[in-house]
Order: sequence, then C-alpha cells, then structure tokens
Amino acid sequence: INIPQSDDPLYKSNTLLKDLYDMDTGKYHLKHGVLYTDNDYIISNKLYIFGDGEIVIDNYHNVKFLIDYNNKCISKTFLGNIKIDNNKCGKFDVIDIEMNRNNSKISFISSVKNLEYKISNKDDFLGVWVKEDYKDNIVLKYFNEGKNYIWFKDSVGNLSEVLEFNVDCLSTSKALYDPNVFYCSGSTVVLDNITWVVVKDENNRISLMKFLPIENKLSHCTSESSEYCFYTKEDRVSYNWDNSYINHYLNYEYINELSDETKDKLIGIEICTDITGDCNGELCIGRSKEYISKYGYKCNKYSDSKIRLISYDEFNYLVSKLENKAVVNGNYWSTDSTVLDSAASIQYNQDFYILERPTNKLDIKPYITISK
Repeated sequence: INIPQSDDPLYKSNTLLKDLYDMDTGKYHLKHGVLYTDNDYIISNKLYIFGDGEIVIDNYHNVKFLIDYNNKCISKTFLGNIKIDNNKCGKFDVIDIEMNRNNSKISFISSVKNLEYKISNKDDFLGVWVKEDYKDNIVLKYFNEGKNYIWFKDSVGNLSEVLEFNVDCLSTSKALYDPNVFYCSGSTVVLDNITWVVVKDENNRISLMKFLPIENKLSHCTSESSEYCFYTKEDRVSYNWDNSYINHYLNYEYINELSDETKDKLIGIEICTDITGDCNGELCIGRSKEYISKYGYKCNKYSDSKIRLISYDEFNYLVSKLENKAVVNGNYWSTDSTVLDSAASIQYNQDFYILERPTNKLDIKPYITISK
C-alpha cells in the first residue's frame, strides 16, 4: 500500500527536521504534533507528526529527537538518520567520557566502545573524524600547544559533550630525551650523550640543534680550487648548501657521532640549492622545501640532508619561543644565503648576519630532525 506523503510518518518527520534546522540552539518538545519550547511556549500552530517527543538542537546546529507516534518510536541522533522502530521511545543515549592528561599523553575512558573522535583548536565542531582500534581507552599523544576541543561519536551518531583540554610543553634542562614527552622550544635534552636544544617538538618528529658547537671551526667554502665551493683570484664557485664543505662534513663524518638507533630515525630535509631561486626578492639557498612551498616561493633544485645547520626561519621560530636566549648564544653558521657569494651566520647578540664570507671559519652547531 502506498501511503500518501501527507500521512507518511517519515515524510512528516523530515518536514519537522527541516524546520528545526532553522531554529535556535536549545531544547524543544512536541505535544500532539505541535512544537513547543522547553518552557511550554508554542512555536506555531503548525501541526507536524501527531505524537509527543523531546528535541535537542546543540551549539553546532545538530538535531536529535525521540517522538512517540502510534506505538512507534521515531528517532534521530545528532549525526544519524531518521529511523522508525516498533516500540515506545526510551531516553536519549549519553556518551560519558572521563579524561586524564599527563603532558602530551591524554587518555579518554568510556563505557561506550568503537568511538570516533575529532579535534579542533576552536569550539567549532570542525575537523576530521578519526577511528582507531583500542581496548579499554583511547590514548592520544598530542603535541599542539594551547587550548583544544574534542568530540566523540558512536556508530549510530550519538555525540558526547565537547571536552576541552590544554596541552602544555615541558621545559627541561639536560634531561634524558624521551620521545613521549612534549618539550618546550629551548629545552635542552641529552641524546647519544650529546646535549641538544629543542627547536620544535611535533606529533611525529622533533628538531634539535647541538647546544655546544663541535670542536673545530669550519668554513662553507675554501680559498683555493676544490670540489666544494671556492673563491680564488682567478675563479670562483659560489656557495650553496649542496657544495658546502660543512654539508659534506656533517653528513659523512659527524654523523658517526650518533648512535645507529638515532641514525635510523634521521629525517632527510630537502634544502634549496638553487642560486636563481626567488624568496621574496632574495636567494632561497638554505631554506627548506616545506618553507618555500608554504610561502609560494620558487626553487628548482634541492639537496636532501639528514644533518644540517639551522636556517633563518628555524632560528627566528626558536628565538620567538625563548625566555632564556642563552641557549642560542654564539657565532655560528646557518645554511642560508640571501645574497650571491655570501652566507649567513648567527651573531653573539642573536642577530642574523647575511653578508658573511663563506670562506670564514665559524662555529658549527649540527641540526637534526628525528622521527618518534
């Protein structure tokens, strides 16, 4: 039998739902098919499905309802579809979540299983739903500092209340490196019996600069003809990171100072070596591909380095995070060159000097990024 649309409970429920999406956040209810506010004020004389029920519209304009109609239950979860069951309605299902936090490790416990979650740094219900296998609780390792919001949903579209959590980095001084800890930029950690300055700690990787320079001062280029960049009276091969002696030294000699375990975790970073590259009117030499892509700059040639020097943008990021700027003290090389036949260095006053002669011998502070 084809039920006319006007008498179809699913059709009438969809008509109600369409109107609810235009209403304000809050609680409502139906009495004999007429919509009322939670305080029993009638919304209008419009007659919806002839039943009684409870309705909730959340802050993100998701709608859920339970309506008893003709010995049936018409229901909708916040994120589900309308369904009709041959029984009386019960109560709304509730997802209760208990949260425990220890630095970057956050644990969420619920009696409801197979939950998905999404996270945003604003209370905007935006983000991507994540589903992962777990037994008793969901454990996150979260390395984005500041206030965050998380939502959970079950398989039929019930939603938890929004949970708010703050992630604070840990400031350390010569602590034994632990990949499960979220370190503040400027902290010092010990890895392979070497003290490193934490430049940036992220979800799946951490960037570190050696706290003290290596024993010998080095230059990018030589004053005589060589396989590296060089400057003589008769000829020159201009500096870029690819032909730097320091690059060679770090990736073929200094690398042996690291343990095999750390070597296996080194992440190669693509560094621009194009002397025609354009970074807002300057050379791009020494900048990472990630940085160049982010700002829409141009570089046609890159060199992959597992050990490098700090770059201009990385140094500025680190200094902006520091309370104690002593951890970056010194006069040492960077990878950058913004002007042809010059390189850039960090000065004792934490200035970034861009006109250093590449044949000068300065301190070297190796810089690495490793996976967790």
